[in-house]
Amino acid sequence: MTNKTAARDQLLAIIDATAAADIYDTTPENAVADAISEALRNQPVLRHCLVPGCLREYDAVSCMEGDPPPRPEWSGEGWHTLGCGSIFPAGGHICPEHLELVKAHWPRRIELPHGRWSVDCACGWTPVPQRWHGVLRALWEQHLLTVTGDLPEAPPVTDPEHRVPLEEHTADTLTELYDRLWDAETGYTEARDIGRATFVFCDHQRTQIYEQSALLAAVYRALWSLRHNLVASSRDWSLEPTDAWVHALLVGWGCEEQHEHGDDCEIGALDEIAHVHGWSAQRTGLARKHRATLAKAGPNGESEAAAARAAMADKTSEED
Repeated sequence: MTNKTAARDQLLAIIDATAAADIYDTTPENAVADAISEALRNQPVLRHCLVPGCLREYDAVSCMEGDPPPRPEWSGEGWHTLGCGSIFPAGGHICPEHLELVKAHWPRRIELPHGRWSVDCACGWTPVPQRWHGVLRALWEQHLLTVTGDLPEAPPVTDPEHRVPLEEHTADTLTELYDRLWDAETGYTEARDIGRATFVFCDHQRTQIYEQSALLAAVYRALWSLRHNLVASSRDWSLEPTDAWVHALLVGWGCEEQHEHGDDCEIGALDEIAHVHGWSAQRTGLARKHRATLAKAGPNGESEAAAARAAMADKTSEED
């Protein structure tokens, strides 16, 4: 884009032919030709708002070049550009005043069976399926004017007062009714298939949940049995590093009762075991982490009587 004031200065200079030749190195004929050429190159490219009835517009060239528009009302500040596709094959432009309106009624073109087309509006509005997608924009614009109150509400399609009498039906109107019937049948079939697929999926998920629940219950019982056998054993689990590690994970070193700890509670037992066996701070933290996980998966703080009963039950099962 050229400087928009150069041609004007040249035209003013041709009043004085000497100044035109000395300053601008041009002739009156060339000055007029440059002015015409510059006017053609710098003419505005106006873009209009896609909302029907809106007369706002902006200069796209000035907006892209970052230059001030030829007129203040042609400013591109706050405008949004809609890409190609949807119900706007060539795209569109939205002025700042109607941006929220278009967002609330954003249209999406949907293709239906039997070569039919419709619009899925963000507000939930959907028109009667059409045989040509080119009319979808007009239907959406009519819906937008209805929402803004510029058009009265259209009667429903099934309104008895607006039905075509039987004797006035033609081949085209009957074809339209049959198309709607086919759309409804196809929609019913698709909905039934989706319902069946959803039921199968939910049934599969329910079976997996039952299987996982049974597995978790078995793991819980195994941890419960193992822990109680360790508690009931007379073995000193603090002597060997491996035994101490197993005991730290399955039983824990120290009091784990959910109560206010007293003098008889072993609070720092794990740190003492870690010091004896030379565990690093990372390994001690890992023991606490694994113990916290297993504590959630198995019972804790059982009485000695419960531990003895569990150990006896395991012993009886092994003898049988």
